[in-house]
Amino acid sequence: MTLKTTLTAASAALILATGAAGAETFRMQTFLGANASTTKAFEDMAARLADETDGAIEIEVLPGRAIVGASETVDAIQNGVLDGQYTAPSYFAGKDAAMGVLGDTLAAYPDSATRDRWFSEGGGLELARALYGKYDLHFICPVYWPPEQIPSKVAINGVSDLEGLKMRAPGGLASDLLSRAGASLVTMGVGESVTAMETGILDATDLANVALNVALGMHNQAKFSVLARHSMAVTEMSVSKAKWDALSPEDQARFEAACIAMSEQLKTTLSDEDDAAAAKAKDELDVTFIEFGEDDANAFRAMTADVWEDWGAKSGDARAVVDSHKAFMAEIGLLP
Repeated sequence: MTLKTTLTAASAALILATGAAGAETFRMQTFLGANASTTKAFEDMAARLADETDGAIEIEVLPGRAIVGASETVDAIQNGVLDGQYTAPSYFAGKDAAMGVLGDTLAAYPDSATRDRWFSEGGGLELARALYGKYDLHFICPVYWPPEQIPSKVAINGVSDLEGLKMRAPGGLASDLLSRAGASLVTMGVGESVTAMETGILDATDLANVALNVALGMHNQAKFSVLARHSMAVTEMSVSKAKWDALSPEDQARFEAACIAMSEQLKTTLSDEDDAAAAKAKDELDVTFIEFGEDDANAFRAMTADVWEDWGAKSGDARAVVDSHKAFMAEIGLLP
């Protein structure tokens, strides 16, 4: 081998090594399945980001439960099994009360878009990043998630109609709110709840947005869909702090911009899917849609404040999130 050939080979090896050192691959698990619109949007985002950063950021998108359960992704990131997640903070309410408060604002806000202004205008993003930092994570951005509705076999026209209602609930703040309204709650999985609705064990279930409820077959038996604003989940994208810090400031900015753009895309996609599912539910399944009026919305908001007080007492971080929300709600006229 000539000296020139040796130098050429060495230079190529150096270039390859430098390129590898400058690239970051993120194994990130989502909270829904491979065919979910959220997962597909994440895959699209990953492809665009790889192109925009010339391969400096490569994301391996893994569907929900591909590696671990939804409540285990933080531990998996800390242990190096995953590098990041697209998920909901409420999955970690059992680990940290502040995650529960951050993850579901219940009936506090009239819609998700108003609530998400808390992140951008009310100091919520800074609080979320400080909280996630304690788990060696970087909270990149909140991701839009639509208002959730209650599939029910009986009409629920207001808070008083929840008294004695047999409902499936997943636990956490939403369950706390519903139990205060008098609902008789049962904890069970999604698949079990579909069967329980069919067999009469349940009257209603706390599950998800209209499109998911229809797709899961909830409205085969439940002929009412109720917008009670009992649950307004937060979803987010976060990664290992060490992996985030390894990115250049420019690539960090590109990653955050891609997350925000995906959130905006999903606001349209998920809203369109809900509209289409609602039309199908009305026309093909004979489902009646009910929305709580202003008096019941205010009653639920007052009950949300009571839930917040109890959860805020669990830790200083939980109290900080509650107080920040209350200050922002007062600023925009939702609280006196």
